[in-house]
Amino acid sequence: MGKHKTQAEREIALRVGARIRQLREIQRISQIQLATDIGIRAGPLGWIEKGKHLPSGRVLYRLAKQLNVRIDDLFQEKNVWEESASVTGGLSPVMLPPLDSGENQDAESVKASHIICQTVAEAVLKLEVLAGVSGRLDIPLNVPFTPNTAGAEQVAAHVRQALGIGQATMFDYIDLLETAGLRVIFLDMPEGCTTFSGYDPLNRNAFVFVNSQLKKQPELQMARVVFELGRIFWYTRKQSAAAAEEAVANGAEIEVLNEGEFARRFVMSFLLPAAPLRKAVLQAGVSPKGWTLDLLLRMKKRYGVCAQCFAMRLQELGLSWSDKQKRSPRAFLFKDELEAFQTEYTVGVEPGGNRPPLAMNGRLGDLALVAEQKAGKDQKPFNAVRRVLRQSGIKLDV
Repeated sequence: MGKHKTQAEREIALRVGARIRQLREIQRISQIQLATDIGIRAGPLGWIEKGKHLPSGRVLYRLAKQLNVRIDDLFQEKNVWEESASVTGGLSPVMLPPLDSGENQDAESVKASHIICQTVAEAVLKLEVLAGVSGRLDIPLNVPFTPNTAGAEQVAAHVRQALGIGQATMFDYIDLLETAGLRVIFLDMPEGCTTFSGYDPLNRNAFVFVNSQLKKQPELQMARVVFELGRIFWYTRKQSAAAAEEAVANGAEIEVLNEGEFARRFVMSFLLPAAPLRKAVLQAGVSPKGWTLDLLLRMKKRYGVCAQCFAMRLQELGLSWSDKQKRSPRAFLFKDELEAFQTEYTVGVEPGGNRPPLAMNGRLGDLALVAEQKAGKDQKPFNAVRRVLRQSGIKLDV
């Protein structure tokens, strides 16, 4: 470890130092603790983080190992998301760039979340091997569809059919998706980051990463998990050979919906399928103009969605009507009342009360317990995976 002499060395040292500090802070490791773990004093580590010194190869190796990244990740210069989602030939999990994840999101939070999610994805794959379970998902993710509202409904029906629930209303879709093999991971993320997703081409499976800070917002949790699953279907369609041939044959593919719009339509169709919702409203004897706010809040609880989503879905299906809809197509039943409630109360508080909290990291906890038991006397591989998960802000009862 020594001082750098050229401009290039100074730039590299600044880049490496900033990345080390970023990774350390993301994982909530103090400078003193990291220095102790890699066998140097806190002072020299401080100089490294400030870009005053470039660490030796041995120190770089120890830093990368302790921070759970590759050595070349410490030298990363460009946005780590830029090439990730365009890789189609490799067998490593492909992290999708974030989409519709919050107004407070910034570039640094995105980079930090990518590092966390990529590290966790690799750790979960190792954990599945240690537990001796298949990494395959019971739901086929390669489904041809037209990128419009009908296509979103088609994919939603496909997922429901694969889960064996048809048009039934379920209490916890996250648990159901995890049981089918989907990796839903709740972990600590930087402020402004809500959910991200990744595709695993080797196992034809997917990862959905959810910020643990949403634990008190179960309605949003469930909607965001389904939103990211919709994005996975969009991604696999784009990467399929059939889609490529179709685009070439047509000269240019006409997309009625973009990725975000498709994912949102998928959420609505999956959580509030049209036929059973129409039947429920009919059985309750509610006419399009007969809704009251209390009735809407009461009925939406059985679906576990937010009041605004429920009201919007009623309008889409022609099950509700208000005079304001004549003036604005974006208006929906009790729009002013629901928006006023959100303005007055804390973010995440749901009109009529939130549904009970959903279980977090259920499948992951089960895998960890089985892997620990199967490890026997040789606990090193399991302990290495558990350390990565814990440093990523994942809480397991193991």
